[in-house]
Amino acid sequence: MLTNETVTDITRQGSSFSMMFFPDQACQSPSVMPWASIANRMKQRSLPSPRLTALPLVFVLTIVLALGIFVRVTHLGQKVYWHDEVFTSLRAAGHNGSEVTSEVFTGEVILPETLLQYQRLSPDRGWSHTWQALTSHPEHPPLYYLLARVWMELFGSETAIVRSLSVGFSLLAFPALYWLCQELFHSPFTGWIAIGLLSISPFHVLYAQEARQSSLWTLATLLSSAALVRAMRLKTWASWGVYAATIALNLYTFLFSVLVVMGHGFLVILSHPILERWGRSEAGSNSAEDSTGAARKSLQGYLLAVALGLIAFMPWLIVLVQEKGALDAKTFWTTQFLPKDVLIKLWGLHFSSNFIDLGLPLDHLYTYIAPPIVLLLLAYSLWVLYRHAPRPAAILIPLLILLPSLTLMLPDLIWEGQRSSQTRYFVPMLVGGQLAVAHLLSRLMQHPSYVRQRVGRGLLAVLLTAGIISCGLSWQAKTWWSKGVSYTNAETAAFLNQFDQPVVVGSSGATSLGNVISLSYLVHPQVRFQLVKDPAVPDLAEGRDRFLYFPSEMLIGTLQTVYSLNAEAIEQDQVALLRLVEPE
Repeated sequence: MLTNETVTDITRQGSSFSMMFFPDQACQSPSVMPWASIANRMKQRSLPSPRLTALPLVFVLTIVLALGIFVRVTHLGQKVYWHDEVFTSLRAAGHNGSEVTSEVFTGEVILPETLLQYQRLSPDRGWSHTWQALTSHPEHPPLYYLLARVWMELFGSETAIVRSLSVGFSLLAFPALYWLCQELFHSPFTGWIAIGLLSISPFHVLYAQEARQSSLWTLATLLSSAALVRAMRLKTWASWGVYAATIALNLYTFLFSVLVVMGHGFLVILSHPILERWGRSEAGSNSAEDSTGAARKSLQGYLLAVALGLIAFMPWLIVLVQEKGALDAKTFWTTQFLPKDVLIKLWGLHFSSNFIDLGLPLDHLYTYIAPPIVLLLLAYSLWVLYRHAPRPAAILIPLLILLPSLTLMLPDLIWEGQRSSQTRYFVPMLVGGQLAVAHLLSRLMQHPSYVRQRVGRGLLAVLLTAGIISCGLSWQAKTWWSKGVSYTNAETAAFLNQFDQPVVVGSSGATSLGNVISLSYLVHPQVRFQLVKDPAVPDLAEGRDRFLYFPSEMLIGTLQTVYSLNAEAIEQDQVALLRLVEPE
């Protein structure tokens, strides 16, 4: 039976917890509230006391966070180590792709181990070779790959170990996101919701387990955005120095980070009313002179930070200028034609992958249902953000979403190209989208209307459920849409492993080396490879089971002419092979 003393203790403990997550409401609540008054308020279905609702919610979000960590750190070696990841290991180990191609595409019969040796560190390939390999691909700044080299030297070159570096960056994104929420919303509760959404975000879980720089870019975007808002709040040169360091971190991670820095610049330019509000609340002055002076100081600090960041980035800028030919060649594929209806579908899936991703085909009905719903949710979140969020958040978050997205999408829409076809290029948009939705949920769940509270809790439950289901599906899968050109390698390897010493014949192409090495991770040791450069004619190895793997039209024609062999399709889904057979 509850006594008055028990109720008093419960209420005081709740008040302390409420001060942490709901400071405004907590300050207005009495230290001791009669039990009858609490019951009466519950009957009136008004705003439930935060001390009665916050603890269960934070407990649920903690469980979700633990689940998000679990799906990041487990099954690291299960999925296909695909083309792009192969080149991460290749460059970190100090190998140049064109040199490796010339060594293995000779027409000689080789084993998988011959290909896999280029994925590991060796005494004859030092840091200078790694740097040379990176400068041959200037479209990728070197920071992540240099860190990968350190990681491989410390812990080894196995796929799960190399991927664990990205897992580490993904875990560091949680405190960085919480910091950014504090700077933007001054609300630990919003920070907890944002962490819950991020922890089981299908996109972020996928790329937390990929040996590429996406998770590092997520972390860098969060850190630089938080450092900017902090510098504008503190208005000290030390804080602007921290922001300058995060600019360099961003630029050395991904070249599209320049769009994030540009978005930050727009926030500074539009900062006069923001600083005026901060001036009234923090410095006790609302004079136009103080606001103008603060705005001028912020602009000076931003320009100085950008200058310092660019100076730090200067070594790679020089590489970009010197290797412009290689840069144009490596990025030429982004200008190739992709039908606009396909692009539009992909854009929708970019946005929806933040919250739900069932791994269904592009032409599935899902593509016409899930993305529009997520876009409507995001649009409403931005409206609520504009109407009710603190001004820094109301300006910065839309900039993170719109500026990088439109910069990639509009050129493809107006001219030909597929710059916007890759979800991993939309990291700032995905970060901004989660912040906007987290703010919406936080506001709904703290609204005086009981109905809106229920809507907020229900919407959060739906998003968390969708994320958990999506992560569960991708977690146990051997491949996913993020594996790009190597998507079919798991089924292809399983098919080859049924045969005794099958021979895989392939020709050189834009993605051939990465795909062949990716496949070599999955096949049994008895599988043999015979790789040639067009227009060379391979001296086919003896054996009954010979297959073509992504062959060029020239190679198929050569085999038909020289050996009178036909190429037949394999009647099995997701097997990227053609069987070489003699004509009947």
